Amino acid sequence: MFSFLSILNLIATLALLLGGVLAYHHGFTRTVSEVQERVIHALQSEIGSLQDRIEALEKENTRLSHVITTIRSALKKRGLHVTIDGELVSIHDQAGQLTQTTRIHGSGKARAEEE
Repeated sequence: MFSFLSILNLIATLALLLGGVLAYHHGFTRTVSEVQERVIHALQSEIGSLQDRIEALEKENTRLSHVITTIRSALKKRGLHVTIDGELVSIHDQAGQLTQTTRIHGSGKARAEEE
């Protein structure tokens, strides 16, 4: 029925097809691995820079807390008491007659409420 050459041709075609599929799969897998390594490296770099930024912000937060404490202490010596309660800042004089309460405008919640 079939000649030896046609069977050999069919086997060679199937082998080439299988080889092509395997080569494509191997190339695809290698490309995926390389992309994955690049993404992991980029994310690790980003994490490192974010950790550095967090440390800097923590230092700045500590510094600002010291500034607020210094200002409150100086005002207290002049007879004014400053109370910070969340987003509200209240200032009272020593006699209790003068009271002023102000909302902090720079907070994220206040911005969301304004919009």
